[in-house]
Amino acid sequence: MHAFEIKRFTFTHHGKEKPALDGIDLIIREGEFVTLCGKSGSGKSTLLRNLRAISAPPGIGSGRITFLGRPVEMIPPLEQMRRIGYVAQDPDEQITAGSVQGALLSGLAGFGFDERSVKLRVAEIVSFFGIQSWFHCDVSALSGGQKQMLALASAMLLMPDVLLLDEPTAHLDPVAAGDFLDAVKKINRTTGTAVVIAEQRLEEVFPLSDRAVVIDLGRVVADAPPKRVGVTLTQLKHDMALAMPAPMQVFLELEQDAAIKWRRSEEGSLRSMGFPITVRDGREWLTDLFDGKPPAKRCIERSPAPEDENETAIELKGLRFRYGKGGRDVIDGLDLVVPKEKFFCVVGGNGAGKSTAIKLISGQITPHKGKIFINGQDIKKLSPKEKDACSVGMLPQNPKLLFTESATVGRNLLAVFDGRVKQDGSAFAAHEKEGKIAGVAALLTLDDLLARSPSELSAGERQRVALGMTLLKESSILLLDEPTKGLDNHFKERLAVIIRALLSQGKTILMVSHDIEFCARHADICALFFDGSIVAAGEPGVFFSDNSFYTTAANRMSRHVFENAVTTKEVIALCRENIVYDKAPGTG
Repeated sequence: MHAFEIKRFTFTHHGKEKPALDGIDLIIREGEFVTLCGKSGSGKSTLLRNLRAISAPPGIGSGRITFLGRPVEMIPPLEQMRRIGYVAQDPDEQITAGSVQGALLSGLAGFGFDERSVKLRVAEIVSFFGIQSWFHCDVSALSGGQKQMLALASAMLLMPDVLLLDEPTAHLDPVAAGDFLDAVKKINRTTGTAVVIAEQRLEEVFPLSDRAVVIDLGRVVADAPPKRVGVTLTQLKHDMALAMPAPMQVFLELEQDAAIKWRRSEEGSLRSMGFPITVRDGREWLTDLFDGKPPAKRCIERSPAPEDENETAIELKGLRFRYGKGGRDVIDGLDLVVPKEKFFCVVGGNGAGKSTAIKLISGQITPHKGKIFINGQDIKKLSPKEKDACSVGMLPQNPKLLFTESATVGRNLLAVFDGRVKQDGSAFAAHEKEGKIAGVAALLTLDDLLARSPSELSAGERQRVALGMTLLKESSILLLDEPTKGLDNHFKERLAVIIRALLSQGKTILMVSHDIEFCARHADICALFFDGSIVAAGEPGVFFSDNSFYTTAANRMSRHVFENAVTTKEVIALCRENIVYDKAPGTG
């Protein structure tokens, strides 16, 4: 029997005319691991939520969704909660108890378990997920990775038949994301629980998947094993091809080269390798590609970093900060210099202090030691009016903090102008506000969202709206906390173009991020944050070449052949430079 059978399912959000899902036909088999992927707003989260009727968004659906042969909307709510587990993107939305123990116990409330059964289930789940060392902690003391693991453990307490996960790694650093997905894999492989996961970060999740389903504009455009999906998207020249894991992108690009096709057909060994999907596959494929023919050129030529003549936009000296009187210093002797008109990216693990650092820079919290200089001015010595003149804008990690949920997206954008005046002290006229909002809406493709409530948007759409609100403040310094979270790869490239345009206008951008690939491709300077301070910094090509774990998939798959390739484009370029084209038939 199928876990889910979806027949001609169409869904339209409340107040909208265009359907978010349009005639979806899909089968999820028992015990299967299925990844839903697609651009932000494609409909994947809407589909996921409709698979559990009690989680469905407001709107009108037609067609049919059955769960183990029964219409899902006819299944009693408690049975849905027991048999269909659900993990949201943000664990803070799901965990309401103050303690870890309380969160687990609350997951069993209302299901009639006796005390012995409760203790047994909690003991099993704590042991299975390795929660013992923090079982008695407060939720507020947990890292982002621990919170998401707790949300997963809570969802599994009732041993559901199916586990639904909506972009669960969006808030996690690469190491924590890997640990979380390892736990999901373990659940699927050892318990037989079917997994349906909506995800943007495909490097780790594709190798776990039996099938990948690509949704675009509410329709299924590809449904096949992940390796086949990569080929299909490339053939269609679909935007989602940019989201495929690095080994797939390198392979599919180089497969178009006549010389590599010739080498495969003549020597045969590469054909036996199959389609690389993991970093390990990619390493083996590159090894086979250059077997007996070591590459003559192993390095990307990088010009020496010029002496930075830019003035300093942000400077931190000996900064220290702790939450509460008895706690340790979350920021511990932080020194940092961010040059003007540069894109400076900070990476590091959950709980390292990255977000706290930019809250200090923005003035939301105050250090107990050290100094913060903005454009050469010590912010402690500035009046409120002078601080406003420093013009620092911040995009918080949680975009919901910027929204009035009862207002539409358009009204939220308009609210940015409340209390603001122009540089000459005069108020913004209505047509000026409308013009600026129209410009930001066009830049971030928000026009179709203006009449909707933020609560109706996907995570990626909310992120774009929050970015729009931040840009409308027209600050000269932008602090961005995880701005690519929830964004599809197509829009990430658009964001990179927007960032370059902002820099050319004289702005400075400091971003903290878990998105290693984006930082490697687009940053001017990257730094690693650890234990409250910066431990290393440099130009991305050098910085990521020196790292073992905080580096790109392209670097990990190629470092045994090439010395400093950190992006897929660099790996492809070095491969092409080292292939002897003149030996291929028809190339002379």
